Amino acid sequence: MDDRLQTARELLDHDDKLTFDDRKKLGDLLQYVMSSPKADLAPAKTKLIEINLEKAGAVTKEVIMDFLAKVTAEMLKS
Repeated sequence: MDDRLQTARELLDHDDKLTFDDRKKLGDLLQYVMSSPKADLAPAKTKLIEINLEKAGAVTKEVIMDFLAKVTAEMLKS
């Protein structure tokens, strides 16, 4: 999972529509949701990711949300 998180962070880092603070906040939210998808706050944090991605480019937004959905679904199965 660390590789997936690193890939997501790299994608965020290459989106010039996001500020440094936006990238940091999104990276932290992704890390929380990916490490604790069953936690009570995971749905709220996922919604915050979606809201914060509004500033991102369309490709970044689509890839991150798809990525997050797949990772969360995989972790919830186990």
